[in-house]
Amino acid sequence: MRNLIFISDLHIGDGNSKDDFEQDDLFESMLLDWNNLENPEIVIVGDGFEILESSAVQSLGLIGFWEIMDKIDENVIEDIERRHPKIFKALQNFKGNIWYVVGNHDYYILKNQRLQQALKERISNLNIVPYFYDEETNILAIHGNQFDSVNKFKEVNGEIIPPLGDFIARYMMSNFDNELRKHLPDEVIRDYDNVRPTLDVFLWLEKITEVYENSVDLLKMWIDNFIEMMRQDEAKTWMKKNYPFMSKLSIVFLNKVGGIKLGELIVRMVMNFRKLKKTDYLKKAAVRIFKDPSFLINNMDGYVDDKSNLKLIGNIDGIITGHSHRPNFEVLKVKDDIKFYMNCGSWKPVVERRSSGIFQRYFEIFYGIAKVDKRDLEIVTGTINKLKKREVID
Repeated sequence: MRNLIFISDLHIGDGNSKDDFEQDDLFESMLLDWNNLENPEIVIVGDGFEILESSAVQSLGLIGFWEIMDKIDENVIEDIERRHPKIFKALQNFKGNIWYVVGNHDYYILKNQRLQQALKERISNLNIVPYFYDEETNILAIHGNQFDSVNKFKEVNGEIIPPLGDFIARYMMSNFDNELRKHLPDEVIRDYDNVRPTLDVFLWLEKITEVYENSVDLLKMWIDNFIEMMRQDEAKTWMKKNYPFMSKLSIVFLNKVGGIKLGELIVRMVMNFRKLKKTDYLKKAAVRIFKDPSFLINNMDGYVDDKSNLKLIGNIDGIITGHSHRPNFEVLKVKDDIKFYMNCGSWKPVVERRSSGIFQRYFEIFYGIAKVDKRDLEIVTGTINKLKKREVID
């Protein structure tokens, strides 16, 4: 008997204002329970440690992505351990293998040997991988940002282009966050980064302006910061490399004469485009992989240098992701075969619009356990929910 335990998106940070991980005791308790299972292994499906929004990355400023990759050192791991010692102790005491699948908020770990060494010195049973595939169960675990146009890496003429999402996070953290602090308390500032689906952040900003009777138009402030971000060289390069035709149109979008008003109009139009908000693009990606495994191969730029190994992956019966912070488990029928798709959700709090005018901040952990007994496979899922009345924004 084997027990494969899948969790995702813990985002364990260094204690700065972006570190939302407050479940140290719960994590320690759950690992103690899982340690009692027969032959347990843990698969962290991406974004286990929060590197992108760490103080270490912020202190390097808005330099290029690969320059950050070169300059960031092992002190960021030391900072995270200092803030969350119980997490490291629990992982150190886990008796089975820990498979650490790299996502987009911790991508630096995949390419920076100093970070890898610092983690492995602390957690000896840690295996850092771009994806996880279990040959016995035919289960594939991949973070999911590879199927998100803003957060994927892309090879263009032999050059790996980093995701725009990384630069957006760094730019807004250094600019918009600081402006928000002038008008809102810290606990509210944390929330805007956790609004799901992401497009609802526009509605959330309008709601917060109303609740706090703020004279500042927070939505306009966000739009102004976003447009200024798109004027930066890294953003313009991303547009040019990924969408060369659209990059020409963006000259109008970003010009200093009429671009601001046009940009505001476009963003507000997107805000009202409701059909985009509920699309489960990761489930759709999973179905495409089930039907055609080459779809996986074509979307692993930046994660796998030699894609021939991906071609060796056999039949895939289950796909497990994270990234979107939306837990889900579904049994699917694909080409007359029974498959399953799972999203492990997140350990971060989620701010979600429950109805017009009401946003709810809640905490939900979702995990899955694949119990493997010879050729017999059983999937067990579990959730932990917390809701406080004061965290309903009305």
